[in-house]
Parts: sequence; structure tokens; C-alpha cells
Amino acid sequence: MKVLVTAQALILMPGIVVRLNEEEARDRKHCMQPLGGGLYKATLENHFKRNQVVEFEGEVPKQYINSCEPIDADGRVLPPAPPGAGTAPSPTPAPAVTGIDSARPSKPRLDLDGMTKAQLIEFAEQRHVNVDAGMNKSQIVAVLKKKLRTDAA
Repeated sequence: MKVLVTAQALILMPGIVVRLNEEEARDRKHCMQPLGGGLYKATLENHFKRNQVVEFEGEVPKQYINSCEPIDADGRVLPPAPPGAGTAPSPTPAPAVTGIDSARPSKPRLDLDGMTKAQLIEFAEQRHVNVDAGMNKSQIVAVLKKKLRTDAA
């Protein structure tokens, strides 16, 4: 899967398999082992800078998810998969407390952690919250949560 590095740097640990073009492979020959077909296995730590594109073999390892955003072949950031994508719908559970008026609407719960960095920045702009594009995803989430708590109080 191709990703765009959104953190200051993405540090690939030894053992991670990525696809590199000839130029990238030549620049990293001292720390990558060729596997064939354009695939290389990291033998030492590899640093990729912000806005560089990295193509992982298969899914993005969990430790790198907060440092990058998936992109399509054109280089556009992909929207996140909807929660529960690819799973069967769960049955509606019975209310935990009886006597609650289920017809009364409640505020929808926001899943800030499930949003991409681009979505978080847009969400912040809509609510007139100042966030710096240099912030990482978890910093933006923390600022937004703080703002939402103060607005609710």
C-alpha cells in the first residue's frame, strides 16, 4: 500500500518490506536487501522524510499508521475505510437501562481517532480551531478534544 509520510520522519525498522524504484534502491543499498521484483527488506533503520511516498508490501504496519496517510495511484490521500468495513452488521443490543426514551435524539458521537489528518484539519477549520499543519495527527486530536470539552461545559 502506498502512503504519504505526514510526520517529520518515518523510520522503517529492520525487517520491513517496501517497494522501491531504482533510484531509491541505489540511494539505500547500504541498508536494504533486494528481494526481487522491486521489493526490498530493511536491514538497518531507514528514514523517509515528510511528504515522501513509501510503498509497503501489503498493509501498513500498525506502528506506522499515525505517521502516514494512504494514497492512490495519482498521489491523492484516500479516505479512511468506514468503521466495520468488511464485517457483518451486529444485532442491535437491548438498552442497558430500562425506561429510557429511545425516541429522544442524542448527539452523535465523534470518532476523532478514526479520521485522517486531512479530515481533522478540515474539522478544526469548520469549528474555528487553530491547528498547525505541522502538527501530527495525535496532537490535532488532543487540541480538538480539549476544545470540544470546553464548548460542552
